[in-house]
Amino acid sequence: MFAKNRDFAETYSDLYPLVFSTIYSKVGSLDDAEDICQELFIKLYDKLDEVENRRKWLYGALKLEVMAYYRKRKAGTVDIDEIFDDAALAFVNGFRDTRIMISEAIEELDTISEPGDRVLFDLIAVRNFSYEEAGSQVGLSKRQVRYRYGLIVDRLVDYFKKKGINSLEELL
Repeated sequence: MFAKNRDFAETYSDLYPLVFSTIYSKVGSLDDAEDICQELFIKLYDKLDEVENRRKWLYGALKLEVMAYYRKRKAGTVDIDEIFDDAALAFVNGFRDTRIMISEAIEELDTISEPGDRVLFDLIAVRNFSYEEAGSQVGLSKRQVRYRYGLIVDRLVDYFKKKGINSLEELL
């Protein structure tokens, strides 16, 4: 137990400033950055014996926590997932709502399994973020975002073609 505490203390003192400053630069709130950082290090302590590369683990967990922070932060806005799940909103003026069809396509596509891809698609396609803005939210470069978003769109187009929808007009 003493060795675990010592290992954790070393890791904490070595990596806390770097992790904290990264989180703070992403969320822009000192209090929120402290809370997220504290949660990350608590999770790390619980898994300390399982984690081989602590720095890599912290940065992976950091990205997930920052994405979760932004999902929670948007609480004052409409939750797109709730809209997608509401069957009463599935039809508008006799036409199936395009957003629901796209949501179903994303759910059925097993290749969009990373939670970051769903967030990325939401930021760009729904919230009109630029590639650069979306990348800053999820911790990716503009080039990485453009590539991953292109893969998502290609998969969606293929999905709709298999369903017999060959153009955007058919979705509307």
